Amino acid sequence: MRIRALDSIRGLLLLQMTLDHFGKPISHYLYQCFGFFSAAEGFFFLSGFVGLLAATSKGVKDPKQHWMRWRALKTWRYHAVTLLVLCLAAIFALHDVAHFFKPIYEHPIQGILWSVLLVNTPEWLDVLPLYVIFLLLGSFVFPLFVRAEKKRTVVLLWLPSLAIWLLDQYGLRDFCNSLFPSWISHGDFDPFGWQFVYFSGAAVARWWNIAKAQSSCAVPVVKKSTPALLALLAFGFVWSHQFIPLQLPGDFFVNKVHVGPLRFANFFVFMLTICWIVRTWPNLLDFRPTNVMGRHSIDVYTVHIVMIYLWMSTPKAIRYHEPWDIVVPLVACVLLWALAKFREPKRTNLT
Repeated sequence: MRIRALDSIRGLLLLQMTLDHFGKPISHYLYQCFGFFSAAEGFFFLSGFVGLLAATSKGVKDPKQHWMRWRALKTWRYHAVTLLVLCLAAIFALHDVAHFFKPIYEHPIQGILWSVLLVNTPEWLDVLPLYVIFLLLGSFVFPLFVRAEKKRTVVLLWLPSLAIWLLDQYGLRDFCNSLFPSWISHGDFDPFGWQFVYFSGAAVARWWNIAKAQSSCAVPVVKKSTPALLALLAFGFVWSHQFIPLQLPGDFFVNKVHVGPLRFANFFVFMLTICWIVRTWPNLLDFRPTNVMGRHSIDVYTVHIVMIYLWMSTPKAIRYHEPWDIVVPLVACVLLWALAKFREPKRTNLT
């Protein structure tokens, strides 16, 4: 059974990412508005969290989680078609974004091969490949989480993800990228860093379910920690926006590409606070428009990519001037909601 509030939050995050990607002036107020993190962290975390809940409910009929591999294949198809369409459109019409596909144009055979294998990922086309990879990995890892009966087992299963993330802070991705041709575009999202966000979401979901089922003493401790979480979240907010005379942390700590330590910690506090809100007031964050968008996140995110490329191809006289730089992003959000609504299964009235 789906948790409506979580779908609604995913929809809200999709809207925020869309508005962020359209750029200023809206992104000036929305991007990293809560602290040293963006909407992307929340979306990856919730994908792992919701994915583990789905794996738990489907585990009886599908213990090997084949559904995750089918979803990975579906996501790969969405990515491949989008990449093909935009790559061709950049040749014939959207010339201003052609430079994003330069590796494919200059190395057609190898470029296509590495793109199919999700190694070459142009800007804004680097998120869906991560979902494909994480879903494939999750189809093997999530059954282990589902079978875990003790909290410490969940922690042990989570430790490899932590280890990879720690290694990534010191150059793991750069080393792996050096093994490929230098002309390849690897995208802005580091899979070794962002997998930690995804699998942390899954680990939290399983750990909490076990703790509740066993009436663990950890449950009241978590609940009593809410005031401290709110205080930490408030501190991160005022610090990141320089409302206090405290020097901003260095790039190592808040780096987005690798998910720096402070960035993850600040975001994790935020997500624990959201979890507290959902537990306390289940309907508070349940909004019907964003709920439907959260249920069709792949469709919404894919179309949003096309919209961003179209926007990047729009003349600067429109893109950087009011009212278009405000009206167009808002209209895009409405169209994405309409798409999600259209994708809803049709209900038939039985009389």
